[in-house]
Amino acid sequence: MLILLCTICNCAFAQLPPAPQTLEQKRCIDTTEVECVYSFKFRFNRNAAYSEDIRKVQIGRKYIKDFSYVVFYYDSLATERMKKGLQSQNIPSQTYPCEITTDINTRSVSEKYRLMLNAGVLCYTTVTKPFDWQFIDADTMIASHNCNKAKLFFAGRNYTAWYTTELAVPYGPYKFYGLPGLIMRIEDENGLFVWDLNKVEFVQKPIYTYTYENEQTCSATKAKQIIRKMMTSPMSFLQSIGTKMMVRRSDGSFGPPSHNSEQQAYEPLELE
Repeated sequence: MLILLCTICNCAFAQLPPAPQTLEQKRCIDTTEVECVYSFKFRFNRNAAYSEDIRKVQIGRKYIKDFSYVVFYYDSLATERMKKGLQSQNIPSQTYPCEITTDINTRSVSEKYRLMLNAGVLCYTTVTKPFDWQFIDADTMIASHNCNKAKLFFAGRNYTAWYTTELAVPYGPYKFYGLPGLIMRIEDENGLFVWDLNKVEFVQKPIYTYTYENEQTCSATKAKQIIRKMMTSPMSFLQSIGTKMMVRRSDGSFGPPSHNSEQQAYEPLELE
């Protein structure tokens, strides 16, 4: 049982990152032909400041894998430290802790969402339908590339994408695909989720899928329910997985948390 001592602060709990995992159980599923690095700025609460993640997108012939390079970096450290009998280092900032592996032919999407601390890894599958992009006349320069513009309604949100036909790769970050060129930038109309391409390389690297401790297979609907509970009622969520909570009160003493005012605003990336 983990005993967590915290100062009362509603926003702090939802920011807790997952614990690092080791990368020893892995399987090669494809070979990368194009590797992209995106900066991903996101806010799950419109009144909150942006968090920023680094997303790597590995594009092969059979699969596309999108994952947090920050989480991967600390997983790699944990793997090496474990071999030396050392404790792993905590992930210092909030990321989007979800690995997304898409089968290019079937559009089946396997997701592994890392819950906060040691609460487990949700494993679920969805299918992405063909996107109905609306093309817009525009000519914009992004990172020395001529870019065109397109709009999309996806999972309850309206997006605008800027893509370049100078790089004839019909993919982008997250689950976005189907444009006649690589997505350089994409954002939702409320500015809650913004991806910017930082780097693209044509390389040959293996694409691995990893098996983590405490994986929990469930439906996508169930996963969304669990993640919502974690994000909106983090103290209740932590207690439900056996974490003993002690918070510092205004008088300096410690005691069990009160859930009267715990509910937090949360806007998931996918509304539908």
